[in-house]
Amino acid sequence: MLRVLCMMLGLLSYSATADIAVTFNVAGQIYTFDRPVRLATVLSIVEQKPTQYWANAAVYQLNAPELEQQRADILQQLAALIREQTKGCSEYRQLSALYQEIGSWQLMRRLKLIVDYDQARLNPALNPQFNTGEYYIRFKQRSQVIRLTGMVQQATALPFKTGLTVTDYIDSVDLTANAHRDIAYLLEPDGDVKKLGIAYWNRQFVKPMPGSEIFIPLQDELFFDRIGPLNDKIAQLMMHRM
Repeated sequence: MLRVLCMMLGLLSYSATADIAVTFNVAGQIYTFDRPVRLATVLSIVEQKPTQYWANAAVYQLNAPELEQQRADILQQLAALIREQTKGCSEYRQLSALYQEIGSWQLMRRLKLIVDYDQARLNPALNPQFNTGEYYIRFKQRSQVIRLTGMVQQATALPFKTGLTVTDYIDSVDLTANAHRDIAYLLEPDGDVKKLGIAYWNRQFVKPMPGSEIFIPLQDELFFDRIGPLNDKIAQLMMHRM
């Protein structure tokens, strides 16, 4: 009886272990682990490559249905605003363009963590454990531009210059008639999203990192302040684009 019980416990233990699968796509290579794995172990695969720029690195979780729900909610609110506009007017065109752009995004849930091999290896707090699931680690080359998107006449990439603030970059491009003149969103390479004042009365003198994106939202006065919270949701969702 004892022998049978031990065998059953062994089978249960094997089954529990077999159910664990952590998969990482790293630079196009697929790595599968049959047990929980820590970030430093995964990053050790690529830490010898000199082309990796850790400040731009990010970990994404595949299969994140909550992002699709967030997108659907945003698109539903935009569609309601579009229906209220006169077809062909500037508000109609810009809301429609924003609707189409958001609908085209490829989304994966970007995890809020620092991706750096040395820091993960030396600091337990920066070395989280992944117990199950599918993940993608994205590396980009070091960028020397600042991108401006949203309510600009044309999406633009400007050369990064030391000492320039977010407002300096915005002043270098042409905004649309319906662009917000008081706030902008700074999307930094490390995943942070900052809502910044850019008018004379609320200006924040923030210097963006190389590779940052500045998103100019629609002014909320046009839509009875309803688009203010929507702008926040859009900026947050942008960080999960691939």
